[in-house]
Amino acid sequence: MNEYFEQKDGTQPAEVFEDKLFSLNKKMLGKLLRITESLEQYGPQLGGGYIEKCRNYQGLWEIRVIFSDMLIREFFGFDERRIVLLHGYVKQVGQPASIRDMDIAYTYWIEYLRTHLVSPIQEEDNEQI
Repeated sequence: MNEYFEQKDGTQPAEVFEDKLFSLNKKMLGKLLRITESLEQYGPQLGGGYIEKCRNYQGLWEIRVIFSDMLIREFFGFDERRIVLLHGYVKQVGQPASIRDMDIAYTYWIEYLRTHLVSPIQEEDNEQI
């Protein structure tokens, strides 16, 4: 099951990131969401270059999505059958990884392990009037 890490104030950093992607490029977000759905089905066996363990950050993984000249990175962790989405960012292909963003994601992972605060991913009803 995919869920968002939730901070004490109710903020869900990965959801905030996905909302920004929605306004930036809906196709990029769609590609990311398809991978997160596959991740739910296949877990760590998904492979195919879509997910990778983050070296030097125990328990932290990332989803990688290349779209045009952009690379989307969304960080998550496995907690048994639960997939906890933590944080994400977009960078140009070829730029070095953002250590700052990896540190933020790892901080969220450690906080999740301490609190287990999550919020289920819910499909938003865009047909509301």
